[in-house]
Amino acid sequence: MCDVATIPETYKRLKKEGYAISLCTLRRWVKQGILPAAFAGQKALIYYPNLLKILHEGTEQPDTMKQK
Repeated sequence: MCDVATIPETYKRLKKEGYAISLCTLRRWVKQGILPAAFAGQKALIYYPNLLKILHEGTEQPDTMKQK
């Protein structure tokens, strides 16, 4: 499979590989900048290894959210 795909294609791949992430969650993560994406017109293109890294390692909390 290609490592770069649109959000719907990425969703289908995740589902096929057993990940329970919704299409809406992927779109929200791209919109919020959590999941990096390149744009071709209005289509967001996701690099699959970046997504797997987020799923397995999580993301860092912003400084305002960290407990002291």
